[in-house]
Amino acid sequence: MSYSIAYDTARAPPRGAALVAFMEDFYCTSDNESLHEKYVQSFTEDATLIMGPKEAKGVSEILPLRHGLWAHVASRKHTPERIFFGGENEIMLYGGVNYRLKADPEKDVYVPWAGRVVFAPQKEGEGVKMQFYQVYLDPSAQSGKK
Repeated sequence: MSYSIAYDTARAPPRGAALVAFMEDFYCTSDNESLHEKYVQSFTEDATLIMGPKEAKGVSEILPLRHGLWAHVASRKHTPERIFFGGENEIMLYGGVNYRLKADPEKDVYVPWAGRVVFAPQKEGEGVKMQFYQVYLDPSAQSGKK
């Protein structure tokens, strides 16, 4: 599974292509239930993750939140569409996600979302990491009852 997220190369900061590639890989990781540790490694040690009404601070809270995101979900497939740059270390993006719920494995649920990411400043010898990630979505939509 791979992703290709659109963005305006003329408005991208110098490391824009690296940030987009990171997000493309991040959604591949996010859509694979077995990659909990790799998911958490996408964040700085003190990162904040806000997923709808849920909030986790630091990797010690992000890991259990990540496990919880899979509690009722059999599979998920993100469809990130476009990234907008807000400077050197910040992006906004939007897309959707298709869920297959464990309670109703014959039915897919589509949920639109938007997100804001603040990346840690680039340090010599380190890869890209998120220090803040907030996803805006309707949490009731995941239940399939909306």
